[in-house]
Amino acid sequence: MNLDVILFGKRAVPIDNRARMAESRKKFDDRVREMADDLEFRRQWKKVSKIELWSSAAIFQFDDGSKWYLNIS
Repeated sequence: MNLDVILFGKRAVPIDNRARMAESRKKFDDRVREMADDLEFRRQWKKVSKIELWSSAAIFQFDDGSKWYLNIS
């Protein structure tokens, strides 16, 4: 496992980079910056407990066990 942490707002969330590629992390960081002004994303971000990062998608896992998929390609 390749664990990392993303800081966004006042929260730090662990990232499990399953793709094991630095390029997928860069794409994810760019996508999060694009969505920084999106109110719905910021509301969902407060509930995220873990992120799985694949080559073309990020899977946000929430405290209640549900998941949200974000296309990063």
